[in-house]
Amino acid sequence: MRTVSFLYKDKVSLKALIEEQALDCTVPYLIRIYTAIASRKEAAQLARTLQAQFPQAQIIGCSASGVIFQDQQYSDQTLVLIDDYEKAHFQTAFFTWKNKSAAEIGRELAAFANRAEAQLMHVLCSDHYYDIHACIEAFNHSNSTTKLVGGIAGDILPLNVTSYVFNGSGVLDQAIVAAAIGGSALTVYNEVNISHEPVSEKYRLTGCDGSYWDSVDGIPAEAWLREQLGIEQAAGYSSWQEIAENDEIVRFPMILENHHGASRMLKYDASAGRISQYFSQIPVNTEFRIGYTSPTACIQRCYEICSTISDIPIENLFVYDCLFRRLYLHNCAEWELSPFRGYGVCGAFILGEISNLNGVNEFLNGACCLVGTAENQVYLRPDSRVFDDLGEIADDTQDLLNYVLKKQREAVTRKNEYLMGELLKKQQGFQEKLMVDVHTGLGNYIKYKEENKLRSYDKLVMIQIENAEAIRSQLGQDQYLALLGQAADQIQTFLRTLVQDQGLTSYLLNEETLFAAAGPAMSEDQFLSLVHALFDKFQFIKIHDIQKTVLCRFVVVLHQQDMVERALNTLHANRHRQTSFLICDHEADEPLSSIEEFKIIDVLTRALENDGVVPYFQGIRDNQTQSISHYEALMRIIDVDGTVYAPAYFMDTAKKYHLYSYLSERMYERVFSLFAGRGESVSLNFSAYDINSQKMQQLIFEQLEKAAHPEHFILEILEDEPFRDVETLRCFIHKIRQYGVQIAIDDFGSGYSNFLQLMELNPDYLKIDGEIIRHLHQSETHRKLLRAITVLGREFNMKIVAEFVENKAIQSHILDYGIQYSQGFYFYKPAGFDQLALSGIDAAAQQGGSRDVSL
Repeated sequence: MRTVSFLYKDKVSLKALIEEQALDCTVPYLIRIYTAIASRKEAAQLARTLQAQFPQAQIIGCSASGVIFQDQQYSDQTLVLIDDYEKAHFQTAFFTWKNKSAAEIGRELAAFANRAEAQLMHVLCSDHYYDIHACIEAFNHSNSTTKLVGGIAGDILPLNVTSYVFNGSGVLDQAIVAAAIGGSALTVYNEVNISHEPVSEKYRLTGCDGSYWDSVDGIPAEAWLREQLGIEQAAGYSSWQEIAENDEIVRFPMILENHHGASRMLKYDASAGRISQYFSQIPVNTEFRIGYTSPTACIQRCYEICSTISDIPIENLFVYDCLFRRLYLHNCAEWELSPFRGYGVCGAFILGEISNLNGVNEFLNGACCLVGTAENQVYLRPDSRVFDDLGEIADDTQDLLNYVLKKQREAVTRKNEYLMGELLKKQQGFQEKLMVDVHTGLGNYIKYKEENKLRSYDKLVMIQIENAEAIRSQLGQDQYLALLGQAADQIQTFLRTLVQDQGLTSYLLNEETLFAAAGPAMSEDQFLSLVHALFDKFQFIKIHDIQKTVLCRFVVVLHQQDMVERALNTLHANRHRQTSFLICDHEADEPLSSIEEFKIIDVLTRALENDGVVPYFQGIRDNQTQSISHYEALMRIIDVDGTVYAPAYFMDTAKKYHLYSYLSERMYERVFSLFAGRGESVSLNFSAYDINSQKMQQLIFEQLEKAAHPEHFILEILEDEPFRDVETLRCFIHKIRQYGVQIAIDDFGSGYSNFLQLMELNPDYLKIDGEIIRHLHQSETHRKLLRAITVLGREFNMKIVAEFVENKAIQSHILDYGIQYSQGFYFYKPAGFDQLALSGIDAAAQQGGSRDVSL
């Protein structure tokens, strides 16, 4: 399955997203919408817009008091999720509860789930549906297999709009919308973090009127509550924020007996002068205990979730979270989702949650419900390091304690101390589990980092399984992991026979990569001898039970910083070399640290979000007329602080993390737009990445169709990636010439060109590599090479452009050889379009431009 999630802006951005994500508008997707900003009318219009765009899709949606998108919380956005199931089936429906009993609605929901053979059903209720408790009870009587998730839709706080639900047709009054999902290939994950701890004896509700509580154990409800919580005078509050900040009552939920920890929150209804529940009602004689919302309990539960979630496939993790958690349990909210940061978790803040507890569907208040689905063997790996400082939360109940009577305060304190003691006691066991791979028994990268602090490793050998993907595709994930375990066992057994004192420790980096590290106690000669023996034995690993051979590649790192990162970079840099044994070179360029890479990724994502991909233009001088012949468009990234980045800073990272195509698309569209009405010619760089992309080719052809003078555009063919299909390149060049577009070959003479292929393209321009030009006045070899290229250009009737003309001495040689065009800082520096349009590139060159990083 695939889920595309995004914050909806408008129709234009929606169409762009459809193209970027290659969404097929004819596919029957399941679309879920959660809006914290749209009025009922706007929500209806949005649903109709999406239904028109995806006519085969089924849509459900609701209002929300906030949304979570890509790990961030928002109170003023609309979240859309498009679920594309490969094998699972789904159905949506709506049910009106007007003039119907809770039992009737529960049975209708159960019948729908049964017909749909649903394993999971999202259920969203409008208009503060108070009968939800009894409705869920009735559902459970008729259906014991379907897990329910969802709850009461949130109020839209900025607009003061009461909760509502909708489908592709529009907003539905007094209704429930549901999406039932099932199938033999579907895996469903559902866990709940409640965080409510009981601190009192058992009580019984002895009198009620709907959601209003009349008496508890025969005592008037308001008097009982005042006695238990020490509230001198109950008060009503007009806003959710006031409740979160000031209402003592809401801090102490009533935990229902025999409902698996489900609780109810109470409030004082000032207009009625009575105590009532939030958006639900429970029957007389229900037993309960007073609880309190404990951050310590929250973290303990989160820790337990992290220790088990990695064993269950999850491709899409969604959260239904209580508004109260966001408003007053700030430290709890920070802890409970932080281990999943980086997995793009999405969610919605609502007013009451439905989830499955111990196999039973329950309605809850104040909970965080996690629901995951998967059709493939994809696993999350929570980051357990967020739990490293558990001791820092020992005093987390101080604010809560201010609201409690002394007798409850003592119970809360004892309970909290017990929970913290239990949590810290369990931490070592959980931490060990989270730091050891269950399939191989080897420590993971986190354990390596911890042990490296003590052992000061200075030697490392990494073993990468070369044919992992092929084996996995043939055997499946489970058998591959069994094979990995056997391979690790063989390596470990062999190492133990060679290293009696266990001076070498093995780890698992990922499912394709193992490594072993040693400290100063083992000499370099001893380590290398051991590594060579390891290589001779395990370059090919025979797994007889599975009858497969594992092909391994080895890399050795000695006495260097960041050895794991060094080894990975060496493997990547030498991926095309025909050798299975590599030694990381001390003299090699330092790889980018992960911190630096993330910094660059942040710069790129901000640029894509804030229209920060801009073209700069550098004039190309006609040496005969001594004026600008045409311009070359050069990509720049302008960050939000005004810093300008050139491709040398970001391009490798952009390609590594598959952001290059997004940058190119923005760049081409901008250049075509800027030069649509101008008379000058402009050249654009076009790489093998672009030519190998049908989407990028289509973009170029569409822009040329719209251009008034397509013949004013020149495409410079770059050779930064091998052309996978030369015939594709030829066809592209042939088609683009029909528009009058000219072709230039960039960086000619760099040593990577296939000369015959390039000449068959019949280029109009040949741009000489800057490394040849910049050394002309120092090297006779470079001058001879330049002379040969100019002769070649004349023979093939090509115009020659010299790049990197940086001073007068270089330009003198250019003129001596009769080269037609010069490009470089000696004449023109790259400048923004506004400088080009207003005062010409010459003036911009004299000004020196703006802050430009890594030119």
